[in-house]
Amino acid sequence: MYDDVKDFLGHTGCDKKLCYHIMLVISEAFTNALVHGNQWNPQKTVEVILDINNGVLTADILDEGKGDITQVNDRKPPGLLAEGGRGIDLMEAYAENVTIRRRDDSGGLKVSMQFTLYDGSAKPAAVPDMEDTMDIRKREEAGVVVIELSGRLDLSNGNKLKEEIKGLLGSGKSSLHLNLTDVEFINSSGLGALVSIMKEIRLHRGRLTLSNLADYVREIFEITQLSHIFEIFPTEEEAVNSHQIPVNN
Repeated sequence: MYDDVKDFLGHTGCDKKLCYHIMLVISEAFTNALVHGNQWNPQKTVEVILDINNGVLTADILDEGKGDITQVNDRKPPGLLAEGGRGIDLMEAYAENVTIRRRDDSGGLKVSMQFTLYDGSAKPAAVPDMEDTMDIRKREEAGVVVIELSGRLDLSNGNKLKEEIKGLLGSGKSSLHLNLTDVEFINSSGLGALVSIMKEIRLHRGRLTLSNLADYVREIFEITQLSHIFEIFPTEEEAVNSHQIPVNN
């Protein structure tokens, strides 16, 4: 899905930031359809339909679930320590228009979103590469395990990172730092993984810091208010040094 949408956007006139936003909200709708709509049923499909008319992109995401829209309409804002529930909020934050309704032709839900791409005078812009996998590199600095991430932090890669952290905690390492310099894409599933990791580290009486967030990634943290619960530093050096100063949990 990522590759197909990226290829499609590569032939439009949207700028780099807008392309990121479109990729984000489509990934949110796709993940919701896969997990909550289809309940991971491999016999059901998720359709992503993209159309451009007069410079406006319409993205329709359709699942084959039970079509229960009640939970969507009655949803409550997630708590800051909730590991999920932010997907629709991010869709509404970035898409110009979001509608969620039952499909007319079958069971399931249809999510429709719109974006203004260009006024007709813009030239097509190349979409920046978004890695299919996430690379995890580890090293130790002054007693702190520094983990450098690169690529895309989404549902599957978030689970991969959680397993990596679990192994470190099991070996007695509880002072951890994540350098996000090369994280090119993050969605609510990736954010949920980070919240889960932070809670697990706290159970081990440890500490987690983050640094080097790209403007795009920092924006996602601010919209979801997760910037209030994570310790975020401008640089890795500042974050690692902070681990040497006792803090009250």
